[in-house]
Parts: sequence; structure tokens; C-alpha cells
Amino acid sequence: MDERTAPAVLVLFITIVGFPFSGGSAQARSGAWAQCRSADPDRRIAGCAKIINKIGRESRHNKVAAYVNRASAYEAKGDYDRAIEDYGRAAEVDPNSATVYYDRASAWRGKNDLVNALADYDRAITLNKRMSEAYLGRALIYRGKHENVKALADLDAAVANAKKTAGPFVARGALRHAMGDHDGAIKDFTEALKYDPKRSVALNDRGVCYHGKGDYDHAISDFDAAIKIDPKYATALVNRANSWLGKTDFERAKSDYQAALAIKPDLAPAKNGLDNVTSILAKKASGGAAAPAPEQPKTPNDHN
Repeated sequence: MDERTAPAVLVLFITIVGFPFSGGSAQARSGAWAQCRSADPDRRIAGCAKIINKIGRESRHNKVAAYVNRASAYEAKGDYDRAIEDYGRAAEVDPNSATVYYDRASAWRGKNDLVNALADYDRAITLNKRMSEAYLGRALIYRGKHENVKALADLDAAVANAKKTAGPFVARGALRHAMGDHDGAIKDFTEALKYDPKRSVALNDRGVCYHGKGDYDHAISDFDAAIKIDPKYATALVNRANSWLGKTDFERAKSDYQAALAIKPDLAPAKNGLDNVTSILAKKASGGAAAPAPEQPKTPNDHN
């Protein structure tokens, strides 16, 4: 419903920092494994390299861990080619690891190679049909390709296999809204909020659905809640302004457009909205004919 839920932006990738190792290898005793599990990408690369240089001493599980941890560090640094190479080595060691293919798919996406990303999501799902994250990642690619039926089927599977998490419901709600199913989207956002009541994106997006149904009071209530959680949420301010406009409360609409522009001065929907409401107020102040019902602006749903 806004830039935070756009398929190109929504972060779904669970990078395995600190992939667990087993046993008491010499590398573990020397601290190399501690480095290989570091949150700092450069330290992680250095530590994993020490282990990989003597990889023959490690168990199969530890070999996978070393390659995957280094791959995730390269991915964090934007070096997708090296990440893909290391994920490939991990897959050679354990070709039945759904997690490795899922992680490599994220690197392919980083390169915008959606063909290979889809292939790896397919492999991950074949190996683990209950892997909610893989269905979710594949759904976003299908949605980006405008294959909404396939995307919805994968999001259904993601929801069915998710374990008390809001993400799949938010993603399905966004797709349902884009497909014109306001009621289905509202149900999904409501479900997401059960798991994460402070998810401002879900509140904003549900508000957009209520706005689309002409239920401005419920929409404003959701935008209020989203803004309370995140006072810098410019898109929610624009959306609330649009709902005030729908209720012909022009002064409040103007205030919200101005507040959004104070946060993001180049936000086009806020600029356009402010120009519109300023014109309406000027006509009213001049004593001219009653202002016609304002045309409802398109909410800034950057995922469309």
C-alpha cells in the first residue's frame, strides 16, 4: 500500500548470520568460528575464510555453515556474485538444503536475476513444502511480473505455513487490495495486526482499504494509529489528509499535507493534495459558489 510494502523493497530474506556449527573443531577453539558468525560482514568474511581454507577438516554441516555465513556477508556488502558462488558451494556440499537455495534466491534477486531466483525458490519449495518464506519470496516475483493468480496462490501457501508472523498476511493484503478485494485485504491486515499490533504499515494499508470503501472514519482511525506509532510516516499523513478531504474537512486535510511535506518535501501526492485543498479553501474564502465535492486523489500506493 505504500513504499514500505512494495515488492521491490519489502525485505523477506532471512540472512543466516551465525549459521550454527557443530562439534569442537580446531577452528572453533581458535576463535575462527566466532568471527565466522560475527554480525560485522568483514569480520565474518575473514573468519569464514580461515575455516574454508581448511574446509576438509570440517563436517558436512560445518562446511555448509562456513560457506553460507560468508555468502551472507558478501550479500550484505552488495557483492552478489561472490555470495552466489559461496551459496553454490554450500549447495554442492548439501544439495538437499532448502535453506541454501532460499538464501541464494535472495542474492539472485539482489542482481535482479529473477529467472534464477525463481528457479531457486522452486528448488527450496520442492525440498521443503512448508517453507513459508520461500512461497513469500516467489510470490513477490510473480507479482512483479503481474502474474497475480500465481502470486495469490503462493501467498495462500505462505499464510498457511507461517508461524505466528505478520509478514505473509501483509503481503497478501497488499495484493488483494491491488486486485480490488478491499474486504479480503482488510481481513488480512487485521490478522497481521494480531501478531504485530504495532505494525504501522498494516494499519496504514488497512486504512487505505477503508478509504477505498468510502469508510473515512475507520480509515482515519487506522491512519491515526499508524502515525502515533511512527510520527514520521509521511505516506500515512497523506492518506489521512485524503480521508479528511473525503469528509470535506479541508483545514485538517491541509494540515496533514503540510505535515507530510515537512517530512518529505518532494512527496508528489502531498504537493498535489496541498495545491488542491488550497484552491478549494481560496474559493470558499472569496465567497464564490460552493466548492464541488472534491475528486478523491489516488493514495500513494507505490506497490502498484
